[in-house]
Amino acid sequence: MTQSAYILLNVQPGKLEEVREKLSMLKGVNEIHAVYGIYDLIVKVTFDSMDELKNQVLNNKVIVEGVKDSMTMICVE
Repeated sequence: MTQSAYILLNVQPGKLEEVREKLSMLKGVNEIHAVYGIYDLIVKVTFDSMDELKNQVLNNKVIVEGVKDSMTMICVE
């Protein structure tokens, strides 16, 4: 069963497109949306198992240069 998470990112000023491009090349990244509000990007990641998701997310493999801060929400359903 696949496991998904949403990662909310704050990006350094002027780095939005660069971060977006880097994220689009990472394994597991399915969607990237620029948003208005507290965060700059919402990223949806999907992996084959919870272990793989935890490994990728908890080891910050989804965070790229230009990201200031993040919050991860793992989907339970």
